[in-house]
Amino acid sequence: MLELARSNDVSFENNYNECRLSKELRYFLNEGIRENYKNGDIYYCYSEDNFGYFYDDLTGNETSNNKVVFDRCKSDKLTLKKAISFCHKLSCLLPDYHDFKIIMSIDDSYVSISFHMVREGESWLMDDLEEYKQEAILVMEKKAVC
Repeated sequence: MLELARSNDVSFENNYNECRLSKELRYFLNEGIRENYKNGDIYYCYSEDNFGYFYDDLTGNETSNNKVVFDRCKSDKLTLKKAISFCHKLSCLLPDYHDFKIIMSIDDSYVSISFHMVREGESWLMDDLEEYKQEAILVMEKKAVC
């Protein structure tokens, strides 16, 4: 992911607010993030109406249910700018009292962005992101404000 960004002169620190997001991406941001509870556990999602439980841990379920997928643009630079802009806007919607990870993945055709709250003893990705050979992955961390 870093090589793709470098070769396109794109910075992950830039919010790219000037980058116009698609109607679909704006929809997810406008829906906001909902705080929900199940069996005493807290989780966050765009919509609890379609929240499915596929895994034994909340982190896996949260990540899978909060995935937004869109087609790559013709330009890698525009693709990265849109994805980074969406990630930054998403981070502003997440509550300040928990740590979160926002995961951006880019393969040959698609960009997917998901998020989950950081939980003790649970992880979604492998520690070494270079192990993922079919896609480039970036993880943005949003730290809780104490």
